[in-house]
Amino acid sequence: MKKWGAHQGRLPTLNHLIALEATARLGSFSAAAQEMHLTQGAVAQQIRGLEKDLGGPLFERLPRGLEVNSKGKEYINRLNLALGIIEEATKVLLADEAVGDQNQIMLSTTPSFASRWLIPRLPKLYDTYPNISVMIDASNTLRRFHGENKIDMAVRWGTTPFADGHARFLLPGKAIPVCSPGFLEGKERLNPEELEGIPLISDSHNSWQTWYDSFGVAGSEVHGPVFSLSSHALEAAEQGMGVALVPKLLVQAALESGRLVEAMSEEYQLDTKAGYFLVTNEQVSDDSALGKVINWMLDEAKTLPQNSQD
Repeated sequence: MKKWGAHQGRLPTLNHLIALEATARLGSFSAAAQEMHLTQGAVAQQIRGLEKDLGGPLFERLPRGLEVNSKGKEYINRLNLALGIIEEATKVLLADEAVGDQNQIMLSTTPSFASRWLIPRLPKLYDTYPNISVMIDASNTLRRFHGENKIDMAVRWGTTPFADGHARFLLPGKAIPVCSPGFLEGKERLNPEELEGIPLISDSHNSWQTWYDSFGVAGSEVHGPVFSLSSHALEAAEQGMGVALVPKLLVQAALESGRLVEAMSEEYQLDTKAGYFLVTNEQVSDDSALGKVINWMLDEAKTLPQNSQD
């Protein structure tokens, strides 16, 4: 057999490479042949042809089987990376081409937005469109619009533009200080100076330091519990653990029910310069199920009291 390096220019066929991967993984021509539904002789011939093309052996032929040599191991490691890329590309293509139930919408959003704003309004959506089903993936993990487990739409916090989709403004991100009614101990509102020494509850937006900087309030040490989810920060505030600074639209129901109250006057509401956006892979037809859900959510956003959005 020729020494390594004899191969010039021509790439091995994919069938030969698949036979090589299976033989190396399973340790014999016969096992690879069984997996590939070929004869043992056919697999052995493919490996010999590949070794001839490459100009050198890939296996040590032993009395009781095959053992990949050092050159073969290096080649197969790189080959597995390439085959993995091909497999993933195929999965993505097939997933994108699959036609699912057009009336079933997969929506990705944060747990706080889902529990505090979206889910309480879903009965109205189903009354309006009984044939449409919205599946909610409530997670802080960003989901993709392509491939396996793809989503149809997302509600994301941030500012435009979003690089991976078509975004439409849904709701503003103004944040307000809130607390339980009992936490005020009979006061109508807190003054900024009274925040010194009070537990300040933070969420993933980490807005308290921005609040101090924006209003130029002295005593900018932020002390208090920190939660990854706004909904948990709100629950802590409802339990009287301190003052939370959270997006105003998430507390509307709690304010109306009296579980929470605004801890400070309206002038101390923080403009975060961000907001909630509806994001889709591309612009959507109004007549589609997805378009109907989008327009319903936009209409719902308009029904909020004006002072809850400013």
